[in-house]
Amino acid sequence: MGKKSLTQVFVVFVFILGTWISQAPVLAGPPEAIKIGAVLPQTGGMAAGGKEIESGYELFVEHINKEGGVYVKEFGKKLPIDLIMVDDESDPVKSAARLEKLNSVDNVVAYLGGFSSLLNVAGMSIAEKNKVPWVGVTIAVEAPLKKGFRYVFVPFGMSGSQTRGFFNVLDSIPKNERPRKVVNFELQTDWGLECGNHIDKLAKERGYDVVVEKYAPFTRDYSSMILAAKSAGADALFSVPTPPQAISLVKQMKELDYAPKITCFIRGADFWSYWEALKQDANYIISDGNWDEHMPYPGNERLRSDYLAKHPGVKSIGVAVGSAYAAGQVLAAAIEKAGNLDREKIRDALAGTDMMTVKGPVKFRENDTAEVVYALRQWQNGQQKIITPPEIANSKVLLAPPWSKR
Repeated sequence: MGKKSLTQVFVVFVFILGTWISQAPVLAGPPEAIKIGAVLPQTGGMAAGGKEIESGYELFVEHINKEGGVYVKEFGKKLPIDLIMVDDESDPVKSAARLEKLNSVDNVVAYLGGFSSLLNVAGMSIAEKNKVPWVGVTIAVEAPLKKGFRYVFVPFGMSGSQTRGFFNVLDSIPKNERPRKVVNFELQTDWGLECGNHIDKLAKERGYDVVVEKYAPFTRDYSSMILAAKSAGADALFSVPTPPQAISLVKQMKELDYAPKITCFIRGADFWSYWEALKQDANYIISDGNWDEHMPYPGNERLRSDYLAKHPGVKSIGVAVGSAYAAGQVLAAAIEKAGNLDREKIRDALAGTDMMTVKGPVKFRENDTAEVVYALRQWQNGQQKIITPPEIANSKVLLAPPWSKR
């Protein structure tokens, strides 16, 4: 074979080798971080809750990344969490659209939820459609979880727990002082209506009378409801208002001299901003206790001290902060258990969750709601005190006196 032929063979060989190399699969190394997405209300009517959710997520990411992140067996190392948080402006339509982008553009491996049932239900539907694992809190409506969702997980006490907690508080009051007639200011949303069904059932079982006054999501004037409740002699009040509504309700109740012995505003009264808005008028209002800074669970003291260091003016931490932190703990544990960043394997690991968090033990049922410790808290002189369940309570419930005696 001549030199020219050898040269031609060599050229062909190099060409074939180059083609083979260019077409060979490239072995991907580990990603720089684990991408997780969260769409939450940083502005708009739900912003007070959204900011607390954001604070809880930020502390969780800060704490876990200080420890190197989450161990992923496939890569044989810990990876930090990169949490991409986006504002939905308290609009469920925008919440859905921005979750879509986190999936299609940012390629997140999982979602953490936003704030409120209204926004979270939109998020749950997108998660299910895209088959992206979703872990969310501050969602209390149970009905969506009866649709057979596979990718949605809620480590949070929902409407059944909230209404049972309310009646447990009533039952704990000595009979000679106990309220007997409950007024349900029924917010006309899925969550409000679901709570109403629970209240009717529980009232019959436990021997209370119930009257119902209905209001729409954007109501601002509550005078007719308040006067009707006062005229009916209702001495206990339950509702699930937004934070702005919960502030307006108390102001108008004071103006109209309506002071039930027990007032429970789930969601609306949960935040430090509630006390800042009402000061002493917030006293005696009962709020959600899905998490409390004084719960006796591992990690709570660190969470509490670090949060207060970042927010030195706060005297009582809102329920959404620790609930969000716990959601992060649940998701991180599932990623580590899955051993890789495959969404299906993370979903399966979430379904098998049985762990301790800052809000106590969390274990998921078949419908992906959770077995959790559910508490209620009451505003008492600028602090939210746990009043139920008895095993973790740090105060007794206080009955509200008439406005003239405060």
